[in-house]
Amino acid sequence: MRRDRVRVAGPDTWTFLQSLLSQDVANLADGDFLPTLLLTPQGKVDVVGFITRVGDDAVIDTDPGWGERLVAALSRFKIRTKVELSVEPAPEIDADAFAAEEAARIAAGVPRMGADLDDSVIPQEAFLELDAVSFTKGCFIGQELVCRIDSRGHVNRFLRHIVPEDSGVTLPVGAKIVVGEKVVGSVTSSAPGIAMGFVRREVEPPASAAVDGVVARVAAVLRPQA
Repeated sequence: MRRDRVRVAGPDTWTFLQSLLSQDVANLADGDFLPTLLLTPQGKVDVVGFITRVGDDAVIDTDPGWGERLVAALSRFKIRTKVELSVEPAPEIDADAFAAEEAARIAAGVPRMGADLDDSVIPQEAFLELDAVSFTKGCFIGQELVCRIDSRGHVNRFLRHIVPEDSGVTLPVGAKIVVGEKVVGSVTSSAPGIAMGFVRREVEPPASAAVDGVVARVAAVLRPQA
């Protein structure tokens, strides 16, 4: 899978990242990797990635085009800290290859930055807390909201698959998802025969729906956890 790769190097690398990222990375061994999040101070998604220990360095891979965003976000906290940040962009691909990549991603239920994920999304809305958040590590950026929801709250929407009855149909991104007569969400990513979008929590999948006049169903996102 194509990814931007951000390298963090320097003597303070692991203490720096441990204080910022949602995942407990303090004891990663060389070659080990974990999914992780950098959240906003308000507890919303800033950047999603996987962190790998490479010798003394950390390499965080993220969605194509988001490496620079990650570097900029980390740099805001680099005060009197001995770390250096660099980014290796993902390779460019043509439109057909991108369409195939998107179809595979959406079918697998993997949300993408800039499409399904942005700084309005709470991790629990996209089930990111299941494998990318440590609730035992101590403080990290945005911890308060995420932990409060985990212990005594809930979110109002969840990421769902939206499946058109006609497998040849590509649902329009941004189209409203209607259950009964109520708009319950909108499409965030789409490929022929499969889409994703955030849907109100009261809609329990599987549920019949309509999207832009197309008969569809709301289905649970089932994706392998790392």
